[in-house]
Amino acid sequence: MKLSKFHIILSIICSFLFYAPVSGQNANDYLEKADFLLANNRYQEALDMLDQAINASPKDGNIYFKKANTYLAVTKFGDAIKTLEDCVEADPNYYRAYEMLGDLYSQRKQPIKSVKYYDLAYQKDPSIDQKYLYKLKIIDILDQANRHRFSKKHIDDVRKLNLVESFDLDYYEAMYWNEMGHPEKAEELMAKIIGDIEPLSGNERYYFQYIWALFEGGKYAEAKEWMDKITTSEAESMFMIFQEDYYFNLAQTYFTIMDYEKSQSMIDVTLGINSSYIEAFDLQKQLAAIRTDKSKVIAAQDRALMAEKDIKKRSAKLLDLATLNYQSMDFATSYIHLEEFQKALPQNERNLNVIFMKTMCEKSLGEIGVATEKLKKVIHNPTIKPPTKAKYNFAIALVYKEIGDYKSAENFLKAAYGGSFKNAVRYEFAEIQRLKDIKELEALNK
Repeated sequence: MKLSKFHIILSIICSFLFYAPVSGQNANDYLEKADFLLANNRYQEALDMLDQAINASPKDGNIYFKKANTYLAVTKFGDAIKTLEDCVEADPNYYRAYEMLGDLYSQRKQPIKSVKYYDLAYQKDPSIDQKYLYKLKIIDILDQANRHRFSKKHIDDVRKLNLVESFDLDYYEAMYWNEMGHPEKAEELMAKIIGDIEPLSGNERYYFQYIWALFEGGKYAEAKEWMDKITTSEAESMFMIFQEDYYFNLAQTYFTIMDYEKSQSMIDVTLGINSSYIEAFDLQKQLAAIRTDKSKVIAAQDRALMAEKDIKKRSAKLLDLATLNYQSMDFATSYIHLEEFQKALPQNERNLNVIFMKTMCEKSLGEIGVATEKLKKVIHNPTIKPPTKAKYNFAIALVYKEIGDYKSAENFLKAAYGGSFKNAVRYEFAEIQRLKDIKELEALNK
């Protein structure tokens, strides 16, 4: 019998109405069986039942969540994570899965993913109290991972919830401002709470942030007063970077590698901390001599060079001119004279001091050239002594840092670590991390 169009449509509707509750019932049946199996520790069979339940009701986040917890019960963390990720894809509003993903990635020491999922839980969960806890977890994770520069958004989110004022919130925001180079804002925040913090073991971090803010603001005497208030061994270790000896060591290191501008900035801090530091005055005199106007001397040397016919004497004058131009921060001209010096006599090409100076010129010019590549080969020479090798590795690291190849810069810094370069290597690592964070923040804000 031929069915009318009306009968066909009616048949389809009836089929749908009949099928829908059966599908739902099937999912519940599978869940009941899974619960029975779980109660008897039959995990694999329970997982099979949960898969059947998911097939019957593929958009039900509760089923995925139960499956993920089953995987956790048998310590299959990777499978649990995959199931939870499938859960939020199937049911994007299932905030409990986001929270658990945040927990699991936190345990796996993957802060970026952990923060991502806690933030999604914050967006989906309607509970204000839970939102508050998610953000506190995020801020703590960023603190543990030294990603303080990424915390401001989350701190602001906590403040917008208008719950009880958190003592630590001012501390975390102060840390953010210190890391971002705004010590005046950090000082203002820490000044509100530091008076209520006892100078006891465990409270060093609060003092550190306040002292850091004062120090970066050039308030060295006041910073010293606060350092004297807390005398634990932990504080002594943390405050090392606020001591004149530390900055003088940095000044010496940068002087050694011919970064005179950086050396001068470190000497300025050294003398700001302790204006009677004799050794710093000695280095200051050397820097002052280097930084005097040399335009007349350079002009005279240029004329003498043009008149000189003797190859050896001409070679010496080229090196003098290169050095004078380098000290005058005319790195391009210095580089030209260094290349002319290398070509003047066969033995000049092997002069390691010249190769090093050319490398530092390349660093200042923001390019990797033949000198840097040559110095990379020199460091493998077994006759090069460790202090010199550290110096060369450090210089190469600065070249890579200048061009934005931070991974290579860090590798050469690791090779330079030790001896008198230890503090400078740590300092540069921190500086590279700052540059990497800023680059990442700029990308996020586009």
